[in-house]
Amino acid sequence: MIIFFGTKVRKKTLGSGQFYCPRCQTTRPYLRQQGTRYFTIYFIPILPMGDIGEFVECGVCGGMFEPSVLDMKLKNKPTTLAEMLNTLAARLEHGIPVEYMIRDLTAAGLELETARKAIDSAIGTARHYCPACSLTYAASVQTCRECQKPLEPYRP
Repeated sequence: MIIFFGTKVRKKTLGSGQFYCPRCQTTRPYLRQQGTRYFTIYFIPILPMGDIGEFVECGVCGGMFEPSVLDMKLKNKPTTLAEMLNTLAARLEHGIPVEYMIRDLTAAGLELETARKAIDSAIGTARHYCPACSLTYAASVQTCRECQKPLEPYRP
């Protein structure tokens, strides 16, 4: 007679929700679980052998992590140059300073002069500027994003 015995981990769900999965690199559903190891005979759990501890299991990739992973903040995915160029006009019209966009575009690999031409093409050459911060904005923006002061027409 052959007797099959071994161990098996049984999981008990303690909670669930959404978290930033380090493996998937995005927000995913999770289960917070408690694991207990059991002695088994014929694959039937018979006797608990001890707690494994709590862990968080990603509902998509199945990765298991320490519960402290729930404290992680969502990392901002770096914006590609193509995404920046496609949203350039909208970002400038919504109050991003021209200098910040030039910084971001050149950091993404665009040459300085090309970045300036792209901005001129997106919003024209009319600008507002903040006398307190010296930042320039699209002509449609009325308030400085940094100091919340009213903007004035830009005169080069």
